[in-house]
Amino acid sequence: MRALRWIKYFLLVAGLGCVGLWAGSIVTLLVWQDWENWVFDRQVAGQPESVSAYLRNKEALLFRRPAPPLVVSSVTKPSPPIPSKVPNKTVAENTVLGRIVIPRLDLRTIVREGDGQDTLQVAAGHIPGTAFPGQAGNVGVAGHRDTLFRGLRTIRQYDVIQFQTLDKRFYYQVESTQIVKPQDVSVLNPKQYAELTLVTCYPFDFLGSAPDRFIVTARQIPAPVDPEPEDDQPREDHQQPVHAAPPSIATSAPSEPAPAPSRANRGNPASTRTEPGTEIFTVEKDHSRQLAPGISIGITDVNAPDRRVNGWMWLLADRRTIWLRDQAADQPVVFYSARDGRRHELRITKVTANSATGYYTLLPSE
Repeated sequence: MRALRWIKYFLLVAGLGCVGLWAGSIVTLLVWQDWENWVFDRQVAGQPESVSAYLRNKEALLFRRPAPPLVVSSVTKPSPPIPSKVPNKTVAENTVLGRIVIPRLDLRTIVREGDGQDTLQVAAGHIPGTAFPGQAGNVGVAGHRDTLFRGLRTIRQYDVIQFQTLDKRFYYQVESTQIVKPQDVSVLNPKQYAELTLVTCYPFDFLGSAPDRFIVTARQIPAPVDPEPEDDQPREDHQQPVHAAPPSIATSAPSEPAPAPSRANRGNPASTRTEPGTEIFTVEKDHSRQLAPGISIGITDVNAPDRRVNGWMWLLADRRTIWLRDQAADQPVVFYSARDGRRHELRITKVTANSATGYYTLLPSE
């Protein structure tokens, strides 16, 4: 009986020790990620970083005192959506390349060079041999399913992924997800356009070494004309969502027709104003433009035979994106904006092999 009691005590202590090691590894990962994100923010802003400044920042957040303002030395514009080829470069293993942010999933993780265990224990890893952000090709990034990439279990088509480097920001839109075997490395093969591939183990809840791999494929898209406010910059209003007056989700349902462009202007669709509040536009594929202050449109794909387009609208006041997914010509997109609380309408009227033409208007008050 005494031996059995000692065995029970030993197993209890061993179990508690294993739980402690697991909890310690999670806490270490969270603290390390928080530190590296803070350092990354300071480097982007051209500010010095130190442990004492980091601790003061954490103390300010803990006691709800406003942190010292972070002065941004320069504002960098997003790079072109489809960059030209860049000569291959060599990066030392474990070097910080940037940060991946998926706003809808509230996922944010530092990316380091390499896919070894030493790297993946503290960050996501850039897969050696794949393209780097800013190069034409396939940027491969791996991460553990039970820590940094756990949020990928709820990722959806059309989600936007940002890859932030110290001087640029690249935008990708999720096209598909799939499950493959670990030996299937063809998912990392480069295509004729720039893309990003996220790799993690699958199933997400599997105990032990998972047998499959979960793959997220995202294609690079143009950056909004009015980019989102920096998620990583401290701001007083960042914690409070901006609410549009009535519904905040755009609808593609029929509505009362907006004031149509005058007959005299129909032959000159490029940036021609007609009635007050109406803007006629033509946007080429993989380009964007501003329709009104704080409202921009971008076209990522066109289907001339079916008269349909894919793209987005960026509402700066609302800090949100309206996705134009397989949007049919002559079908209005009606939405409200927090900027004025009024109804707005966008309508595509013509689709060619390389562009889309339409008009945006401010609808009369109800």
